[in-house]
Amino acid sequence: MLLDWTGGFRHWVSVNHGIEPSASGPKSWSLFNWLGLPEARCFELIAEFNASQSFGQLSALPGAKEAVAKLKAAGHKLTVLTSCSDDPAAVARRRQNLDGEFDGAFQRIICLALRESKDHWLEVLRGGVWIEDNYKNAMMGVNAGHKTIMLRHLHNADDERSTDSRIHWVDDWRPIVSLFS
Repeated sequence: MLLDWTGGFRHWVSVNHGIEPSASGPKSWSLFNWLGLPEARCFELIAEFNASQSFGQLSALPGAKEAVAKLKAAGHKLTVLTSCSDDPAAVARRRQNLDGEFDGAFQRIICLALRESKDHWLEVLRGGVWIEDNYKNAMMGVNAGHKTIMLRHLHNADDERSTDSRIHWVDDWRPIVSLFS
């Protein structure tokens, strides 16, 4: 939700594997339908992409740079918690990418293994504001005592229909900045 992983992955999988997923992006967290491949193969491609140089060259999503800058200027201590990879080279790429795109705004960048649960770290970071685009992780944030905000995307649209009332849904970063700056 900070970096355009989907756009970067779409380009990479096209160039490196000749796979042409739709430009609109996946309609769920499962990439099976978007890529037209078995789940196991989708996971292999995700792991391969997250280990590639391209993973460290993602662009910021629209509005994210400005929002992060405003939140930092308002005195918020910002932490990134991501389950992208715990491989040292991938972690270094992610940190360098985030620092470059967001001018070193993050006090802490925590990278977990791909698919690793964020539950433990959400408990450690208890009581903050948790901004998410994955409903399962949003619920972990709620259960850890965070004020939880979900950014709407095509891949999480179905989750909003049966959402927990403690999760606040927003279309983009603007309302988040308004709430906390």
